[in-house]
Amino acid sequence: MTEAATLAQQLTDAGYTGLFLAGDRSAAGSLWCDGANRAALLEIVESDGYGDLARLLASEILYRDDPEYPPDGLQATLGPLYARALGITADTSGPLQLSGNEWGFLYRGEELGLGDDGELGTHLLETDGAAVPALVEQLDDARRIYYVGSQEATLGNSLEYRVKDAAAYFLGKLTGAPVAFHDDPAARDAEIDRLRAALDG
Repeated sequence: MTEAATLAQQLTDAGYTGLFLAGDRSAAGSLWCDGANRAALLEIVESDGYGDLARLLASEILYRDDPEYPPDGLQATLGPLYARALGITADTSGPLQLSGNEWGFLYRGEELGLGDDGELGTHLLETDGAAVPALVEQLDDARRIYYVGSQEATLGNSLEYRVKDAAAYFLGKLTGAPVAFHDDPAARDAEIDRLRAALDG
């Protein structure tokens, strides 16, 4: 097994929680290894031979520890990767790999004074137009996104966000065509259809 392959396995074994939400027990520092693993982490991000979760986690370590990341030209890779991560967030076939918390509270975040678009959402938006085609592909995904914690989970899960709602939110920000949010899923779907039509036009 190559150095990058071993590191990719360690990333997925630790998961987002083990890397970034475990306080003093965080594994991110040891996997960065004072920069010794920079090249291997970048190899993981750039190669579609690794799973999306490992690539995303490698990217997040680089964002955290490498002030020169991302290098010029990587947006074309990062845009689709971060857009597809919305689907990972909705994967409940096993333990939750990513939570809605990493994307912020979307439509209600600014209104409720709950901060930015989360770590992942912020990095997705930094890819600019590179994320748009992959986000459009997520507009049919009706799976739920779940939040964790106490107050965060209560509020976030009460909004019943779906992958398609999050994709529309980020598309609205990236394209300058914000999408109105409704409590009624049918009304949300109508807004998403309008957004899709506007992007197709």
